[in-house]
Amino acid sequence: MRTFNHLRYWLVTLLLGGLLSLPLSLMAQDSGLPTFSGKGSVTQAIDTVTGAIFDLGGGITMTFPKGLPVGHSRLITLKKASKKPSAAQIQKGFSAVGTALDISVPLNAPDAPIVLSQTVKSDPIKSHQRLVLAMEVGTLCTDENKAFKLKGGLCSGWELVDANYEAADKRVSAQLHSTGGMRMVFGTVPND
Repeated sequence: MRTFNHLRYWLVTLLLGGLLSLPLSLMAQDSGLPTFSGKGSVTQAIDTVTGAIFDLGGGITMTFPKGLPVGHSRLITLKKASKKPSAAQIQKGFSAVGTALDISVPLNAPDAPIVLSQTVKSDPIKSHQRLVLAMEVGTLCTDENKAFKLKGGLCSGWELVDANYEAADKRVSAQLHSTGGMRMVFGTVPND
């Protein structure tokens, strides 16, 4: 009986502690996804069952869908990057659009995409250009990237993912099936 009471005490403590620490924004969500807000940075554990929305302020959001294979408590930080990558580092002809971001972990989203979006002042797409999201990834070092060393003996490489501009909302967005676990920045590149 004593073991049962001890277990019940801890269960009630954990449940009440968890409910009392929930942000108010979690309790009033229209989308059904909990929203975590910050001023330029959000660090929060997300759950495969509930998904989440990170809102950095200034029109920057990242939506993690329900069913993302992260278990029941994956701590993720999304923040404004402390160091903006140079355009030449990403690709010749790259022109950054919006704020560079940093995500703390690489993620895979095989079923439903992770959506990153930012507000912009005007349509960033010019003639003979396409809108992309550049994601930094660790890659083998070559003559072109050996100046940009990362931890673990790898060098910085960049993957480009097609992005969209939504004129009605003045937003750029990209649907990601993986994140590089490092810096990301929207931009334009010349059409090939």
